[in-house]
Amino acid sequence: MFKALQSDALTLVLINDDNLPGITPLFQGHPDTDEMLAELHENYLPQHDRQGRRTNFGFYTLLHGELAGMSLLSVDSWEELQGSTGADVFWHMRGRGVTPGSKPHLFYLAFELLGLHRVATGCLVSNVASRRSIEKTPGFVFEGISRESGRNERGEFEDERLYGILRREWAARYDPAQIRVLE
Repeated sequence: MFKALQSDALTLVLINDDNLPGITPLFQGHPDTDEMLAELHENYLPQHDRQGRRTNFGFYTLLHGELAGMSLLSVDSWEELQGSTGADVFWHMRGRGVTPGSKPHLFYLAFELLGLHRVATGCLVSNVASRRSIEKTPGFVFEGISRESGRNERGEFEDERLYGILRREWAARYDPAQIRVLE
């Protein structure tokens, strides 16, 4: 298994059980440390299906060597070859292109390394920053609205904007040589 995916500015370091104890100290010293650590433990840890196949590929993300946040590729269905992405970025690192910049790494993992056919993402309609980030990512196509499919910060049900990219769209847009696999 690889340790990280790297491009010029961004490195996504795979979170595994063996490196998890060393990750927590990296997150210390920020106003949103507690929130980010809660996200780490809730959404970014390795998970496997009943056949032992990994389904959750969580990464901590470095921008020019500085911890910026976390990125995620989940395999939603190995049978249907479908995945989804997500990200959480520290407050002080927002607006620097971390989330859209991490998508080529996640697409490379999904399509080149894992052989998936489709990757999806989404955001609540009120989350304008996430919407802008997704729409800055080359290849994601707006596919529609899922009505009242998520809860916002106030606990209210809210519609979600859905986006997806197919393997052939990735192959037409992205150069796999842009991503280096670090072992």
